[in-house]
Amino acid sequence: MRSLVVPAADLLLGARCAGCGGPALVLCRSCGLLVRPDPTPVEAGDVPAVAAGLNVGVLRRVVVAWKEEGVTRLTDVLRHHVAAAVVPLVPDGVPVAIVPVPTSRRSRRRRGADLVDDVARAGARLLAEVGVDAIVVQALTYTRRTDDQAGLDAAARRANLDGALAARPRTGSSPRRVVVVDDVLTTGATTREAVRALSAAGRPPVGIAVVAATPRRS
Repeated sequence: MRSLVVPAADLLLGARCAGCGGPALVLCRSCGLLVRPDPTPVEAGDVPAVAAGLNVGVLRRVVVAWKEEGVTRLTDVLRHHVAAAVVPLVPDGVPVAIVPVPTSRRSRRRRGADLVDDVARAGARLLAEVGVDAIVVQALTYTRRTDDQAGLDAAARRANLDGALAARPRTGSSPRRVVVVDDVLTTGATTREAVRALSAAGRPPVGIAVVAATPRRS
């Protein structure tokens, strides 16, 4: 991962590491090492899923800073996680269509950006740099208003999102394998709904790639 540390400037500007709060433009060297992608299969329904890390510790703090605190420069860090999670899902040489889970209008207004789309596009560019034919396709849209998922249990999340997404039908054939991309996998309700909508439109995904997955409670 390319270093985003500029120590002298950090001390002068008072910038803080998103992982530990120490002086750093985005991440200090120690936190940068701790959040390196570590792709791991995770449970997300009937479709294979890969998370680039667990949503705990430093990575969780980084994701929160990125999503909720406006540290959008962290997209340059987390694009590596998207790319690392996509690669195991697609055979070598097979072109990929990355479909980001859409951000609700409410969240987009609050954050000032569609962060999942941004990081998906950054991840696709990174994949292209290493020879993977990857594009981003905004194939999903909300059909109705949904509640904020935060604080909802698994059953409530499923009910909240049931039938909430629709996908544009595929026109013609394409050799591209579809991979759904999201930021954090918690119960899997969002990605399951994305898979359902895409499959109903004739675009069945081969997998789900997420930046981080919340550990399941035993």
